[in-house]
Amino acid sequence: PQINSTAKPAQSNTLKEVGKSFDSMLQNLSQSQNVSDDLMAKLAAGEDVDLHQVMIAADQTDISFKVAMGIRDKLVDAYKEVSRMNV
Repeated sequence: PQINSTAKPAQSNTLKEVGKSFDSMLQNLSQSQNVSDDLMAKLAAGEDVDLHQVMIAADQTDISFKVAMGIRDKLVDAYKEVSRMNV
């Protein structure tokens, strides 16, 4: 049987794209966390900030974090499944 030599580069590109997507998501999460932290600090310092904006920023960060953890869990599960496969 002939082995398909194009499979590895395609898989490698797919893995790189997944990595880039996850990295981008983590950068957005970090930025969201920074904005939320900044608003919370301003509120705690007594500065004039809209309480609704503070709560919305905190909730957005919380949701983004939960999504990131869900994706991480799925990636770990997929890795475990692939590592159990016989080659």
